[in-house]
Amino acid sequence: MAKKNSTQNYNVALYQPDELNALKDLVKEFISKVESIDNEVELLKQDRKDLVEEYSQKLDVRTLNAALRVIKIQNTVVHRDAYDLFIEALSDSSS
Repeated sequence: MAKKNSTQNYNVALYQPDELNALKDLVKEFISKVESIDNEVELLKQDRKDLVEEYSQKLDVRTLNAALRVIKIQNTVVHRDAYDLFIEALSDSSS
């Protein structure tokens, strides 16, 4: 989702309802949708926790999660050659 600049956010205030009941309805609608999303996020967090618990007897989940974090970082690196050199330099210096 693109982030809008603060000027656009300020200007939207000119277009929102200025009649109290209409504004209340719009705010209630917004809050309802946010709460719905928050509930879904909590359900997904619980699903993730249950999944980790299920696989914790079959896999070293903590180490797997660390490896996944490394892979995610590697996938975002733009200058892969420089990254590889840094990794090699850091690996040699920590030995």
